[in-house]
Amino acid sequence: MKPETKYKGSIKLAAIGDALGWITEFEKSAESLSKKYSTDRIEKFYDWQKNVGGRFLGYTDFIKAGSYSDDTQLMLSVARSIKQGGTVDQHYFSKVELPNWLHYARGGGRTVKNAAVKISRKSAKWNSNFYSFKVKDTLVDYRDSGANGAAMRILPIALANLGDTEKIKEEIFGNSIITHGHPRALLGAMIYGYAINQILLFRPEHFNPQSFITQIGADFHHKFSLEFLNKADYQQWLKEWNKNGRNFKTEYIKILDESQQYLRDVYYALQKDVPVKDTLKQLGCLSPETKGSGTSTVLAGIYLTCRYHSKPSEAIVEAVNALGTDTDSIAAFTGGLIGALHGQQCIPQKWRKVQDEIYLEEVADTLLNISESKDERPVNGIKFEVHKSLNEISNDDFQLEEVVSFNPLGIGTINKIDRQNTLTNGKYNLILDVEFTIGQTCVFSKVFDSKVINQTDNKEVDSKIDIQHVLKVAKHKLSDKEYKSLQSYLVKRNDNGSELLELLLLLINR
Repeated sequence: MKPETKYKGSIKLAAIGDALGWITEFEKSAESLSKKYSTDRIEKFYDWQKNVGGRFLGYTDFIKAGSYSDDTQLMLSVARSIKQGGTVDQHYFSKVELPNWLHYARGGGRTVKNAAVKISRKSAKWNSNFYSFKVKDTLVDYRDSGANGAAMRILPIALANLGDTEKIKEEIFGNSIITHGHPRALLGAMIYGYAINQILLFRPEHFNPQSFITQIGADFHHKFSLEFLNKADYQQWLKEWNKNGRNFKTEYIKILDESQQYLRDVYYALQKDVPVKDTLKQLGCLSPETKGSGTSTVLAGIYLTCRYHSKPSEAIVEAVNALGTDTDSIAAFTGGLIGALHGQQCIPQKWRKVQDEIYLEEVADTLLNISESKDERPVNGIKFEVHKSLNEISNDDFQLEEVVSFNPLGIGTINKIDRQNTLTNGKYNLILDVEFTIGQTCVFSKVFDSKVINQTDNKEVDSKIDIQHVLKVAKHKLSDKEYKSLQSYLVKRNDNGSELLELLLLLINR
């Protein structure tokens, strides 16, 4: 099998798993899926929608079938940060890609978003982004950030450095500590990188799942030891981490022990044909405390890849429909691994229309060229003329087909403009869909006062919520019977009064 098909399969199926799993990420039951999609099992892409930005200043994000979330967005950010030779430009990722990602983030978690805000401080560097943030009344410290936001983006590092396990480990660790400080996040990312590096070498017909698990687990503590912490780049980080009576190396060893036991659990589950749900529960994927853990979700992806190694589509579908788990990330990990094993020829037709498919292929080609020392990209990266910038949106004066610029993605064209009123009177959201010449598409939004004058036609933006917007949201949120009753009521009343419509919208979104 040609390496390019494995690289393209890995990148594209990671994005496909993310896109499918994003649909089910917050669904709690098969009944909920049936109500929204007329099926109790998600196996294909759907148009869908979700409310983002909070109750009072948020808007409805209408998501096209095949759209991916933050998992893939940040994976592409890391890919653009890899230099010739396979080294990650950690400064560039932390100071350019990560903070600017906040402008177009879709589905991003609290930890990564807070890390992206904090790294914008002048004093913060890629290896010194210690921070804390509040979740209700609980203060979350960087050292306790153990979710999979690091693991979900590091696939390009493994692909760019095929065969160099020590370099993969160090580069992944360096990129991970920009956002996460807990050993679960760091080890999970390194395990995923190691697994990708190994599975790329197999032909599907020669793959043995138990042998693969044994290979990962063999000499586990030495394999994932961190000798590079003695380097200057990490000495100050380690010193800062160890303040307040904690010791990183001690806690890291505990997570090594825990993860090695998880690998034994996976081996046993494969050997005894333990049900998928029971195995995911054993790995901690169904517990609120650990469902998004870097180690638990990566090992879940490895487990599903091994269990369904001869049925690649089924591996991803099982991850997508493991309701109650972090479905998009587990499905993305499964997709990255199963794609690296089987190559892109295993992708069924119904999944071919994943967002930015051509760009994903180009990224895969670039990573393969880096791994084979054939990278011919310009050293200075993307170059573009300066047009109206999306990095700082200050006025609602955009037009369809207008050419804009955004650092770091370059030149783009606006292909859709939407304006949605918020539940807070006097405010509305401007939403721009932009396609960049490099091949990536993004959605940008900005809250404005309703009295802002549109600079292009000198017309005041209407502050009223209209009936069609309410019905559009209701169609997705309500049952068919409830929706028809509401539609009949509004049509008969023919009342565009904003107070009534705001109240209805608030009740629908509860």
